[in-house]
Amino acid sequence: MNLSVVIPAYRCEQWVERTIRSVLAEGVPERNIIVVEDGVFDATSRVVRDTGARLISLQQNGGAPRARNLGLAQVDTPYVMFLDADDYVENGLLGGLVAALERDGADVAIGPWVYHGEGRERGVLRQPLQMDNGERIFHWIIQAFFPPCCIAWRTEAVQAIGGWDERLRKDQDGELMIRALTSDLKVAVSTRGNGVYWQHDSPHRVTRAQIRDVMYAADIVFEQLERWVRKQAGHDGNNPYALPLGRVCCKNAWAAFANGENALGERWSDRARSFGLDSKGYNARSALLARFLGIRISSRIKARTGAMYRRVAQR
Repeated sequence: MNLSVVIPAYRCEQWVERTIRSVLAEGVPERNIIVVEDGVFDATSRVVRDTGARLISLQQNGGAPRARNLGLAQVDTPYVMFLDADDYVENGLLGGLVAALERDGADVAIGPWVYHGEGRERGVLRQPLQMDNGERIFHWIIQAFFPPCCIAWRTEAVQAIGGWDERLRKDQDGELMIRALTSDLKVAVSTRGNGVYWQHDSPHRVTRAQIRDVMYAADIVFEQLERWVRKQAGHDGNNPYALPLGRVCCKNAWAAFANGENALGERWSDRARSFGLDSKGYNARSALLARFLGIRISSRIKARTGAMYRRVAQR
């Protein structure tokens, strides 16, 4: 298979063998599996060597984006996947992604995936939809993201847009995808196999990043979206993407208010209004809550009940 898989590995001796074995089972040769150990803290390197995969071992932790970029620099195949060390692939996902890339002459391919994890039931299969880049941008941010375990890239394309942003601690894959979509990279869809997005309660997971990290990433994504949206205005001045960007800003305002970052919340609310969103909600439910309780109280209520909604969403 003319695909390489780059695996950033941080304190993951418990899971990384399963990840590597799943890639081998999909037909990727050992030399095309590149594991970047992001700091030496456990027996990850021994586990990796026992599988035959290539190992790059960094003595100090530098963050997953840096590890992915170091692995990307070693890739000599036309296609590449970035697979987290606790996730895995199955049922012919990788072959399907490569076939979709070649069939459509695409830059990035998205396939199906499921949630699974410790103490959780296996989730429902999530299939990617066919849509244009503009539709996909806002569907991705507001409704449904797809994790790295179901995405493959044309190597030259991901290199051309600059690889992974090493400044980020949160939403690294989301920022890369939005950058790809606003750069007009061509997207293909596969329905074969699936990735497994593994959930667990390790304190080292990036999803535990602080709200300032979340907002920093949101600012970077907003800058990309703002430039792209302004270019979409028609000759009559109408812009079909202004209001969706306003909803993105409103959603970020809710996240900021929910975490007590009121100044950031007000800034995001101002941005939402500047793109024509006069409502204080980014969807019907949040608009209804804000109408009766106000955005600050509503955002805190939503945050407190968020764990329940996330559990439901992960089924």
